[in-house]
Amino acid sequence: MIDGNEIDAVITTWQDILQDIPNEVAYKAVRELCRVRPKFAPDPADIYLACIERETELTVYQIQQQEHEQRMLELKEYHENEQVGPPPEHVRQKLDAIFQKVRVTEDES
Repeated sequence: MIDGNEIDAVITTWQDILQDIPNEVAYKAVRELCRVRPKFAPDPADIYLACIERETELTVYQIQQQEHEQRMLELKEYHENEQVGPPPEHVRQKLDAIFQKVRVTEDES
């Protein structure tokens, strides 16, 4: 039983612990836990651990989505923490040399 005054805090705690878990994965883990565990109504830690154990069962789409989210977070962190400016002269020269090789001139078109 949860006291009426604690409902919001309990919901917030569950949301915080399970925020990184896709809903489908959490639902599947809860169903499995309820079938095999003697203690009914698993707590959020049980659900989270079961989902982490099942992580190998993620679909290709879910794995790609997680990788994309991770790259976006890394990029955001980089732009927030690093000072981004023009490349050094030696890098610019190498890039110019590469682009010169692949550029189409008017004679070739």
